[in-house]
Amino acid sequence: MAKIKVPKLEASTFRGWTFVLVAGAVLTVLAMIDRGGLTGLATGRTGCVMTVTASEVNIRSTPGTELAPVGLLRQGDETDAQRVITNGFRQLAGEGRWVLDASLTPTAGSRC
Repeated sequence: MAKIKVPKLEASTFRGWTFVLVAGAVLTVLAMIDRGGLTGLATGRTGCVMTVTASEVNIRSTPGTELAPVGLLRQGDETDAQRVITNGFRQLAGEGRWVLDASLTPTAGSRC
């Protein structure tokens, strides 16, 4: 049977570009979660959490269908939202994120 060898962690492991790239990737994911950049992850920080009721709904950069979608939410996903509704689109947390309001429903306890 083949053995798997795990390298020892040494001080040199945490030097150079490898460490910079790994640390950068981890910090990027944390920043995206903090600002609502990852779809379907609600934090409740806006006080308004919406659940997607349609099978799929496009995230748009403006409250309309003129521009191509910038993301997608699936049925059951929860997302932080604002109380702003324009042209039938609800503004989500974060910059340039709008979803058709008829595809969403507030979660229990939300102030939407």
